[in-house]
Amino acid sequence: MLDALHMAIRSLIGRGVVSGIDDTGGDQTVDIDTHYGVSRSGVPVHHPFGLAAHAPHDGAVTHVVTNGGDPADLVALPPANPSVARMGNLAEGEACLYDALGQKVYLKDGRIVRIDCAAELQVAIAGTTVLDINAERIYTPLNIQTDGAITAKGDVTAGTVSLQKHVHTDVQIGSGESGPPQA
Repeated sequence: MLDALHMAIRSLIGRGVVSGIDDTGGDQTVDIDTHYGVSRSGVPVHHPFGLAAHAPHDGAVTHVVTNGGDPADLVALPPANPSVARMGNLAEGEACLYDALGQKVYLKDGRIVRIDCAAELQVAIAGTTVLDINAERIYTPLNIQTDGAITAKGDVTAGTVSLQKHVHTDVQIGSGESGPPQA
């Protein structure tokens, strides 16, 4: 009797090889091959709230649950693709969100948040990009305010006036004051 119960419970969960992923609608669905010659299509994937992913399906696998023991009523767990860019060797307590290109948000050592981007990092507030960083520059359309010092190794330019190369008008010898910088 226990063997029959064990097999009945075991048959509720299966593993499948993902042959396709549809991420166009409100629900992501997968097409999977669960056993030799047994395929299912349009199986809904249940992602945890707040997380979304579209795993490269070449080599992806997933587990499926049969609702009520009905093999026609399947639900899939989010597909995994261990062959593509998985970040390993994490220390206990660390976490990482990553993609197939190796980009990641790495919560390291309980003290460091490391963000690795392939080309560009954008931060948006209410749909508007407020910070845009790439290998050549950091851009923000916002006013910048600081209570600390600002140090620059290169030149600083305000409008057309260079901090390092500007000249002054009305220069006088002695203790008098010069005119404003000249553009």
